[in-house]
Amino acid sequence: MSSPLSARPYRSKRQRPCDQCRGRKLGCQTDGGGACQRCRSAKLDCTFDNPPPKRARTVENLSPFGAQSVDGNTFAPQTCDSNFTRESSLAGSLRQSVEPRFPNIGLDPSNPGLSPGSGVLGPGRPPTQFVQSIDQLEHGNAQLFGASSESDPWLLRHCCFDDSGMKYFYKVHFRNAGGVPTAQRIPIHFMISSEELTTSIKHETRAGVGEATRERLDFLVPPEYGRRLVALFVKYVFPALPIISRSQLGLTAATYQLPELSALEKVPVHLLAAIYASAFPFVAHDDYLCVLSTYNASPVETLWRMVYELVTEEIHSPRLAVLQAALLYIHQMPKDETRLTTADTPFLWSFVGQIVGLACSLGLHIECRMWGIPAWEKRLRRRLWWAVYAEDKWRSLLMGRPPYIHPAEWDVSELDEGDFLVGPRQGFSTSSCDTEIPFRYLINLARIGEEIHDTFYTLRASQFLNANFIASAELGRGLLEKLNGWYSSLPETFRLPNWSKSVNGLAPYPTSIHFAYLLLVVYVYRAMLRPMARSSDPPLIFDLEDLSATSPLPVDESILDFMDLPEIGSLPEIAISDEFGTGDATLQAAEKCASILVNFARRLTSSDFTAFWYSWSRIGFATISNYLMLLLVQAPNMAHAVRGKHLVDSWLQVLRCQSQSFPLVKLGLARLDALHWAGLGNTFVLPVHVQAAIVNPDIPEP
Repeated sequence: MSSPLSARPYRSKRQRPCDQCRGRKLGCQTDGGGACQRCRSAKLDCTFDNPPPKRARTVENLSPFGAQSVDGNTFAPQTCDSNFTRESSLAGSLRQSVEPRFPNIGLDPSNPGLSPGSGVLGPGRPPTQFVQSIDQLEHGNAQLFGASSESDPWLLRHCCFDDSGMKYFYKVHFRNAGGVPTAQRIPIHFMISSEELTTSIKHETRAGVGEATRERLDFLVPPEYGRRLVALFVKYVFPALPIISRSQLGLTAATYQLPELSALEKVPVHLLAAIYASAFPFVAHDDYLCVLSTYNASPVETLWRMVYELVTEEIHSPRLAVLQAALLYIHQMPKDETRLTTADTPFLWSFVGQIVGLACSLGLHIECRMWGIPAWEKRLRRRLWWAVYAEDKWRSLLMGRPPYIHPAEWDVSELDEGDFLVGPRQGFSTSSCDTEIPFRYLINLARIGEEIHDTFYTLRASQFLNANFIASAELGRGLLEKLNGWYSSLPETFRLPNWSKSVNGLAPYPTSIHFAYLLLVVYVYRAMLRPMARSSDPPLIFDLEDLSATSPLPVDESILDFMDLPEIGSLPEIAISDEFGTGDATLQAAEKCASILVNFARRLTSSDFTAFWYSWSRIGFATISNYLMLLLVQAPNMAHAVRGKHLVDSWLQVLRCQSQSFPLVKLGLARLDALHWAGLGNTFVLPVHVQAAIVNPDIPEP
């Protein structure tokens, strides 16, 4: 006997569903007269004009297989019961019960009527799914069920979801993304967990003492000031890092606009604090905030501390805002001199790994354009994924680490103009080129950067190419052509050296993207220079403790004398003048690249210094210092040695001048200063002609 909870409620002919609900096979809920709930919410005419559909034929009359299973047993028509929309699910069950579907396990491949993959999802699935946000569900937070998760997505596709894509249980629910599976797209489902399930673990890993509250944030930055900071963020940071939703802030245009206070109240504290802190470097561009910042201490450090505390707490029950705040957190600029002149600690790369892991838990690595979520959320998810991708690729290259993201594990398509629309629907306003293009060009560079890393800087690639000049030159030539193609695709006003500053103090496009392009050129030439001088033999390894423990004979200290080992200058070198002139041409091109870098840094002005720069740019300046030193140390003759010394001296002079206004160059300056402080001759094993070029700085450049 069936349970009363699962029985279909009685519906007389007078209570038949309206035309709209009948057409969609949905439950029609009325409140004793008038329009039904769905028609009222959708503002549709609730009519009862259409006649009921004809009764469906029985299952046995539809197919020669009848309703038999593979083993001959008869399937009874099934109905799925959703806890919240039983009528809707039942309507779908009755509609699909006339189309029996069978499991594909163990089917005879010779039987064309039962070929694997010929069936579709089982009965009970509603024919439509309404758009509903995954990120803003009131029930809890969403985590992706991956292809190999303990909850198999290919099992979950047979669940009975309601017309919002939900299947409710107790405190843990399932959400169907909608729109999949289709050809080449796997089923996508999320686990929706109640917030209260993570309360204890949040307390265990809490980094602060619970002072990171909205009241504390409003005390540090009054909401009226916060509106102006958000507007500054949209104008100065968003073009290079478009990781917030302007639509959710109530902004309906790409121009400078103050959000409403009510919109700020809806933004989580960790994200709002990160936006405020990211915008503070630009308060000089606001007529009101510039005065306040002159006479009041900056709360930036406190804000960043709030962001970190809340991110580490909320990462247990993440939403998009946690990822947004984390991305902004790693782009904060160090303030004290010690941090400016030292490399990032391993914490940063580990934190990038957390960001990548968080993005994958939220399902950002999967194409979402066909999902049943709002348009603004699709745009935001796609931009967030590419921002995470860029962080992984740039930092893995600059820090010499294996990347976290691998090509086989994501399928998000490239960004286009539609990903930068402003408004609840596609049509309010499109962003100007200043907002849209810079980030898209950076992403294109990041993809080339990934190829450079895979070609030259993975462990296996480095082992294979480090002594193979011909292969390195051939591969490098192809990558340089791709970089030239990227540069040629830029708008005319964006190209060096013709780019100019506008009256409001901003370059047409962020200078940091020009710098990123030059960095990739450096990494190509750096790899091509590796085989042009052979490495000296590695030192002999002696373990004194081992020798004393195993041998009764005293250690002859003469074997520890390495003074007779040959220097690099006396080792055989790869000729730079091969029959095609490839070696010499490569070295000259590498020196020309270095000269462009020196001129680029020399021409930076206050407009460039006050623009947004990615925090990994400071590693880039140190990379360039290292590159110029490589040209000097590996110079094959006196002419190249003199040219290399001139480039190093010019770069050092430029960094010393620019560091007074632009702290991001201080790491690159510290690297060069340390080498000169110790003495180049004491730091490197130098060929004789390089030593002569260093000792005699008055030798004219050829």
